Amino acid sequence: MNDPILQYYLPHQLSPKRLDRYLASGWFRTVNMLFRAKVTCFDNDICAPINIRIKLSEHEHSKRLRKLLNKNEKLFRHEIRKATITREKEELFHQHQRRFRSFLSNSLEEFLVLTPRFETYEVAVYDDDRLVAISYFDQGENSLMSLLGLFDPGYSSYSLGIYTMLLEIEYSKATDRQWYYPGYVHERPSIYDYKLRLGKAEIYDWNTKRWLRHVDPHKQPNWADHIKNRTFALEQSLQSVGLGFQRKVYLFFGWHYFNSLYEQLFHCPLMLLLPDGRAVAYDVEKDQYICAKLEIYVPFRDIQMTLAPDFDPSLHHIDVMRVVEISHKTSSAADMSRFVWDTTFPHQEVSWWAKTRLMN
Repeated sequence: MNDPILQYYLPHQLSPKRLDRYLASGWFRTVNMLFRAKVTCFDNDICAPINIRIKLSEHEHSKRLRKLLNKNEKLFRHEIRKATITREKEELFHQHQRRFRSFLSNSLEEFLVLTPRFETYEVAVYDDDRLVAISYFDQGENSLMSLLGLFDPGYSSYSLGIYTMLLEIEYSKATDRQWYYPGYVHERPSIYDYKLRLGKAEIYDWNTKRWLRHVDPHKQPNWADHIKNRTFALEQSLQSVGLGFQRKVYLFFGWHYFNSLYEQLFHCPLMLLLPDGRAVAYDVEKDQYICAKLEIYVPFRDIQMTLAPDFDPSLHHIDVMRVVEISHKTSSAADMSRFVWDTTFPHQEVSWWAKTRLMN
């Protein structure tokens, strides 16, 4: 594989035309930077983000969405303007924190950094003078990137999250933009599938680096399934000779990619922790299994992260780890289990091969 499974880019300046190019290459915004990911952590597992976009010249709202748009335009008023963060918007953000997974930002200001790097606007929806929904988007020259939508839970029956995205699409068309980027969905059905209701979407394909039309994002080959399949093969091989382990989602695998200072950090999204403290894992970038000795990365020893209510600590490794030593690399799950057996029981009379025959 040519590209890392996660990339970050912090631009000093970013023109609208450059933002168009990054969006067209599978990048998206997080906090104050751009990123693109083949794998992320979600719902106590790993998943594959599938970037989607809508070609506005061919887009028409469905009958159901036209009805929603017309109905809400009669009930509410809206304003599209330069983005700001206020106390009432922060309150909407805190009411929506339970929708997020894994890490939680402590505030809207922390989640959405307003910076001159991006031309950020907002759609504010009011019931008389009461703010009932807000969405944020960045503007490129020929594209618009939807970032975040929040609404008052008391107005859930009005589908205000979808409504603000429809207003973003209408604004995109009115300003002669070509592409609308709603963000991403996952390789399997998830809470983000509401974005697929907006219209026919193209999906970004990592292998060809092209946008595909008329395909189901839930039926495409993806890196999360690839990593899980290779990890499962290793689990089976270890279990076949009675070797114990704990499977963990490594929440901090992406920190390795922030900058060169963190290259020593462990970067495999899934790890199998052995009883002696070593970790075995599938390294997708090297397409091989590794056995590593890890230790807590001291600068982040006391890091405090706000986690989602459904976060299960028993399924995750929740310390930032650095690699002390990689003692074995191999493309074979059987070879890795042999290595683990030989180094776990170096004086065992029964060889790994004999153990394999006995267990099977």
